[in-house]
Amino acid sequence: MKKLKLAFIGGGINSIAGYPHFAATNLDGKFEILAGVFSRNKEINLKTAERYNVKYIFHDVDKLLDEMRDEVDIIVILTPTPFHYEHTVKAIKKGFAVFCEKPLFKTLKEIKNFEKEFINKSYFLAVSYNYIGYPLMIELRDLIQKGMLGDIVSINLEMPQESFLKPPKGIDYPSWWRKKDDEIPTIALDLASHLFSMSYFLTKENITEVISIKSKYSKFGVIDDIKASVKYENSTTGILWVSKVALGNRNGLKVSVYGTKGSAVFFQEEPEKIVFTDSNGIKTILDRASNLEISKNKLYNRMIPGHPSGYIEAFANIYSAIYDSYLYYIENGVMKEDPLIWTFDKEKLNFEFLSKL
Repeated sequence: MKKLKLAFIGGGINSIAGYPHFAATNLDGKFEILAGVFSRNKEINLKTAERYNVKYIFHDVDKLLDEMRDEVDIIVILTPTPFHYEHTVKAIKKGFAVFCEKPLFKTLKEIKNFEKEFINKSYFLAVSYNYIGYPLMIELRDLIQKGMLGDIVSINLEMPQESFLKPPKGIDYPSWWRKKDDEIPTIALDLASHLFSMSYFLTKENITEVISIKSKYSKFGVIDDIKASVKYENSTTGILWVSKVALGNRNGLKVSVYGTKGSAVFFQEEPEKIVFTDSNGIKTILDRASNLEISKNKLYNRMIPGHPSGYIEAFANIYSAIYDSYLYYIENGVMKEDPLIWTFDKEKLNFEFLSKL
């Protein structure tokens, strides 16, 4: 198997995103991290390169992009959100494929500027929304698409966290960019973008109407709680809730889908299960041992049922889709269609939604 060569921009050992991406790239033997600029801090940059066993270490993004063009297949952007636009544009202009941590950019204006600059041009760009990579989330999508839940009546998505009310982990917590709101609140970019990605992944329906309440409860002076009622392209409605001030919730991601024939609930803290309820009220727990259509796939069974797959495996599933899509792109000049690949067009819809919150 050919290994694709990666270069990381960001993702140092002191970051949230770095190690999960490092671990996911190594899980299936499809990638090698060849180069990186992991941090502006020279010491962290060097320590990260040593920890990840990276051959080429750079201290400047432009130098990496200039010198690695013939060596690296995909640039992985793991910097804080405010730098995503700058690094993505630079990398694509240099001819690199790009896999960027979510959200792609920070404003709808940046989305429109990117679209204008690269319209009708060929490029490979994918965005990392790893929660859609859970096998049982993929299974839930299949159940919905096959009509097992009937017509979808309501979709409720929630992602409550508690970090803004808990004692800080350190003097620099939360990060500076999380304590600043732009035209789209940072909590929306950080959390609500995930909820849109999941609702679109599951239903293929765009959100067309939004009524929201935005609140500030913590000492940081930014919006830290959003509750929204939404309406989709069809008659489906839903509720979205994201929070940084919901004590008792580490990362309480929950997806509840209600249809005319049944309902299904996915709770990230029990990622091996879907609780399905039919129209007679009978509850069934579906897991990877249930011989389901999608999650029995060998890719999603690195370990047998009863030995839970989790967050890193979900990331690895996204990377596996990136691998196949990139090879297809090299051969055909267009990205391979895959529901796990979050494209620019999908992210544009995401930002149109986020701008309405």
